Amino acid sequence: MMNRRLHRWLLLSGVLIALLAAPVHAQDAAHVVSYQPSAENFANPERGFYIQRAPLWLDGERSPITTDELQSAREQGISLIRAYYLFEDYREQPLGQGVLDALEEDFATLRAHGFKMIPRFSYNFPTNDDYEQSRDAPLDWVLRHIEQLEPLLRANADVIAFMDTGFVGAWGEWHSSSNQLVGADGRPNDASHAIVERLLDALPPERMIALRYPLLKQELVGDAQPLTEDTAHTQIMRARIGAHDDCFLASDTNWGTYIDAEGEAQIEFFKDYLSADNRYVVQSGETCNTAEDAQPYIGCENALADLERLRWSSLNIDYHPDVLDGWREEGCFAEIEQRLGYRLRLIEGEFPGQAQAGERITVRLRLLNEGFAAPYNPRDVVLRLRAADGTLYPLTLAQMPDPRFWLPDAGEIDVLLDAALPADLPPGEYALLLHLADPLPSVTDDPAYAIRLANAEVWEAQTGLNNLLTTLMVR
Repeated sequence: MMNRRLHRWLLLSGVLIALLAAPVHAQDAAHVVSYQPSAENFANPERGFYIQRAPLWLDGERSPITTDELQSAREQGISLIRAYYLFEDYREQPLGQGVLDALEEDFATLRAHGFKMIPRFSYNFPTNDDYEQSRDAPLDWVLRHIEQLEPLLRANADVIAFMDTGFVGAWGEWHSSSNQLVGADGRPNDASHAIVERLLDALPPERMIALRYPLLKQELVGDAQPLTEDTAHTQIMRARIGAHDDCFLASDTNWGTYIDAEGEAQIEFFKDYLSADNRYVVQSGETCNTAEDAQPYIGCENALADLERLRWSSLNIDYHPDVLDGWREEGCFAEIEQRLGYRLRLIEGEFPGQAQAGERITVRLRLLNEGFAAPYNPRDVVLRLRAADGTLYPLTLAQMPDPRFWLPDAGEIDVLLDAALPADLPPGEYALLLHLADPLPSVTDDPAYAIRLANAEVWEAQTGLNNLLTTLMVR
């Protein structure tokens, strides 16, 4: 039998060897910070109510997006604009250089004021009941116009939240097409496929388009199965097509949103599909009706239930004004304002108290998504240290979490940040900060494009950083 003392020595040696071989994590003085929630409404990127410009004339009497309207919207906690660009004079000719220059100017204005756009291109904008007679453009001209727009869309993806599919039918809503760009039964045809595929090619792969009817998406991608965690946020077609509903709560079917190819209402079927699919794609749109057929649906109780079930990210603040005023009178407008899209709130964090330069540290955060939806565009998660003189040191994470999977029905979300301290980090006390940054370099350091957490005393408006209210002593 082995000598008991020798056996104990071998065991201790094995433990020592394992410890020396393992990565160094400074957790010997870990402490927990609890965070207080904030009830404030504030702007956050790519979510919330949006203002609308309809239409933005691009010839003759152009109406550019202005600094005043963006500043006024920002004061209301708004960071999105949906802009209609009307191409009625270009149905059978190339877009003029003035059109392209005007678009570039609008994108630059948005970037200067921390806004993102939901663009929609249309060949008509009906203002009466004759919308069924509205004309769109022949397929070959639609494709040529998308080709002209492609360089602009790619160069300005940093200020595009997503893009309404547009182009087809009245208002670009994919019905009443004068050139048969979509089937009369609401199903996509060869022209529909060509337009959607060309638009997805024209946009960079990290940007989505939104279609008016869920039936269209199901037919385009070839089945009625919603996205799953495995297929979400990939470059396949179904992962890049979201939804916009421009008659939300207008009737039991939202004026045709939940109608199948045979013209039959399939309300629960389509709502279940959207509820699952919209976990990973954008849902946007507007209300449009207060008549008798809308009355059972536009009140606060039903509106909140559908906004949550269908995972809405953005909604028109300009239309329909009577629906919105009803929400104000009933008392749910403020909740809708806060919960559209994501609303991320820290509960607590666990942090090391001290570490040495070159060591690895582990930060554990617990948070909730109290919004209706998750973020739908890529987002960087960056842990930073700030020295007493204000110098910032970004830390390299072993693996970056993906906030697009921080779902509102996930309960408490655990975020583990395993970070390496720089080997040459000077000794001293450092504040720990979290930067939920836009990954595109042109806006990544702009505070207006960083996600603000819904906690008191955390947000730094001048830096776009969330202060984790703790310090790390580097020896």
